[in-house]
Amino acid sequence: MTDSALNPRLPAITVIVCCFNAAPTIGETLQSLLEQTWLPAAILVIDDGSRDGSVDLVSRFAAENDRIRLIRNAANRGTAYCRQLGLTEAATEAVMFLDADDFADPALLEKQGRVLVQDPSILGVGSHAHYFSGSGANSNIGRQRVGPQDQAAALLMYRQSKLMFMSPATLFRRQDALAVGGYRQSLLSNAKGIRYEDFAEDLDLWCRMADLGAEGRYFLTIPDVLFRYRKPPGSLSTKNLKLMQLKMRWIKDCMIRRRNGRAERSLAEFIASRTLRERLNDWRSDKAAAFYKAAGFSFASRHYLKLGLYLLLTAAVSPKLIRQKLKTQSVFR
Repeated sequence: MTDSALNPRLPAITVIVCCFNAAPTIGETLQSLLEQTWLPAAILVIDDGSRDGSVDLVSRFAAENDRIRLIRNAANRGTAYCRQLGLTEAATEAVMFLDADDFADPALLEKQGRVLVQDPSILGVGSHAHYFSGSGANSNIGRQRVGPQDQAAALLMYRQSKLMFMSPATLFRRQDALAVGGYRQSLLSNAKGIRYEDFAEDLDLWCRMADLGAEGRYFLTIPDVLFRYRKPPGSLSTKNLKLMQLKMRWIKDCMIRRRNGRAERSLAEFIASRTLRERLNDWRSDKAAAFYKAAGFSFASRHYLKLGLYLLLTAAVSPKLIRQKLKTQSVFR
């Protein structure tokens, strides 16, 4: 193992793990970070009001390793709040978020860190990932492939105003994120208590950082599988797919307006602006996304007849979505 604090050629990295009722998984997540070939300078765990044994488990890890620091929210505040807190509390310039139910390959920090320091124009470095949905880290069901693999591809995405999808475990420069406002908070007050800020919060940040493409700055993806990404059926994005899709459309609208020199619209203004035709297209897109999600979970549970049915429904509703997924995902047994 290499200690980044003893090697000035390698950037010191803070890995931020946001945790809510993650007792069954966070121990393995932390252990995967402690087994890195390039050790993080700090592991910052932000507990968001857990009611299971998460705090006790993390406290035991912290007692045995002074790299680990635990911050506890008095009440549940949500993902965007915790991520912004992590950004402000991190003491290193290079930071990465890792979900409390994901697993890092031993070379994750070293490989992404070495790329980040090669060029100060790089905004962040991601990698490919293996999806899994079972209880074990090796129950892989597919491969995620997102993000540009060279500067030319990244800057083309900027010029074409393409959404900047990056892997969840992207290593990036803290000051770049803070300079564009970090993770947005309190996007739309509502009687249902929906935290719109917690949907696609990473995508929103990546797109605002990608505006720096005007200065030649860019994101990069290593085409190596460097972490395992859990996709449980009950995840926030799965249970609230329509809200996720709505947020992504607003992110795209904001991005285009910024790059055309116009002021962003609030989320409420964006929702109110949608025409009947746009709402019908939104409905079709939401249906296709839901069918594709169902196909993925059917594959994970080895229900192949359902898999075929949901893929056919996806293709019937939105052939474009199938083409996009073929570019960014692959399936294997």
